[in-house]
Amino acid sequence: MRSDRPFDRGRLKGYMWECVILKLLRENEFLEVLVSDNIRIRQHRSHFLEIRGRGAWHQIDCCCDYDSFIPFINPIRLLGEVKFQHKPIEKYLIREFIGTIKDIQENYFISDDFSTSTERYTELGVFFSANSFSEEAEKLAFAHNVKTISYNNIAILEPLKKIVEETERNYLSARLCLSENNQSEFITLFRDILLRNEEAILKFKKHFRTPNGFEKVINSLLDKFYKIGANFVANSSGGAMMHFVGINTFPDELFGKTDTQPCQVFYQNSDLPNREYEFYLIFSEDQKKRKFYFSPPTSLRQAVFFGKKKQ
Repeated sequence: MRSDRPFDRGRLKGYMWECVILKLLRENEFLEVLVSDNIRIRQHRSHFLEIRGRGAWHQIDCCCDYDSFIPFINPIRLLGEVKFQHKPIEKYLIREFIGTIKDIQENYFISDDFSTSTERYTELGVFFSANSFSEEAEKLAFAHNVKTISYNNIAILEPLKKIVEETERNYLSARLCLSENNQSEFITLFRDILLRNEEAILKFKKHFRTPNGFEKVINSLLDKFYKIGANFVANSSGGAMMHFVGINTFPDELFGKTDTQPCQVFYQNSDLPNREYEFYLIFSEDQKKRKFYFSPPTSLRQAVFFGKKKQ
């Protein structure tokens, strides 16, 4: 609510957006890391995971293991940072995250104690922004193999972001939700709400003393969320990672014998305020021509000017 400090309101929106991202990641075979061994992973509070680096422990917003095996590659562990702010993510935030990832990646050792876990992972740093990145931030991240995923100009997700902002602004007290005794409960209940758990909504209303209208806005959030028919993460040939979302189901039939497919990228004039174009992908062999929308990196946005025509 507006009586809270702007910094705390930003954190609150970040926690809610983190829950949204985790749900989308679970649908892409990423399983949240929940088990602590107190050697490399510890968890003082529920949903607040810390991973030990070479020089310090680091709190990670989204720590997920990829559920599929890739030959000759250590199991993939996604270390995600999530931000919900209106201005572009600047390079100083990327610089801080690079330091965290590097410190974690370098903390491996061989122990003579065979009861001690020595399993290695391929740690992948990913920075999720509800909005955009500055061009310098994207370049710095790319240079250090940190992936940046923006949800800046995806019309299908814009209602979700607006409802998150409305919920924070009109129905929640950051002071109450972010107090040390309540943060874990807030995240637990909000995640359950995204799973359409009606009991969680009632518990949330009681615990955080939400005003009238909260349940209506939450149901609106869920309706918008469940209109997403498919979401998936893919890499371009140049190494850029993008998160695609669409209202249609994913064309599984095209990937029965291969992990790659030729595709075409289109752009059209955007109906969103302060957005010039909206980008979407179509798999070339998809007879239904299903559209999957994404927010491109700066390099791809610039490529628009070399295209032949707009759609």
